Amino acid sequence: MRLKYTFLITLIFGLCYSFETVKNLDIERFMGKWYVIAAIPTFVEKNCENAYDIYTLNKDGTVDIKYFADKNGSPFTISQKGTIIDTVNNSKWKITFPDYWIPFFSSPYEVIVLDEISYDYMVVGYPGNTYGWIMARSASMEAKIFEKIMTSLEDDFGYDRDNFKIIKHSSKTKN
Repeated sequence: MRLKYTFLITLIFGLCYSFETVKNLDIERFMGKWYVIAAIPTFVEKNCENAYDIYTLNKDGTVDIKYFADKNGSPFTISQKGTIIDTVNNSKWKITFPDYWIPFFSSPYEVIVLDEISYDYMVVGYPGNTYGWIMARSASMEAKIFEKIMTSLEDDFGYDRDNFKIIKHSSKTKN
């Protein structure tokens, strides 16, 4: 019962607060494979390794997102669908989980940091800083870039860097 209340409070808090998101996200360049470098994970992502998403733009403008990882030594996947709600900048979405346990649940998805030149890294923020995902086009990230992102998350968005967990990637997920 306590988990239900925590979940509902997180959902309500997330819907009430929002970040300043990136401007002019090129949705077609954004598609493809993104490795999870570090995260404040959701309860379903805890203990995941080798995590990455594949984004596919649909003809109707929605985005299919497939999450792949190894969880406790076994393959783990989540199917998601993104609906772009900020059609000017393309950086705020609503995520639903069509195949899962909470078919009526939706979650905010906000791109708050993006390598606007090469689209090599990005950060998805969650209102209230409950969750967050640092992602890259490769399974590793230069320490200098990671530190720049972490400093921005602390200074610009109020995240606590200690809440982020580094996601392990074995050689099987390396490019």
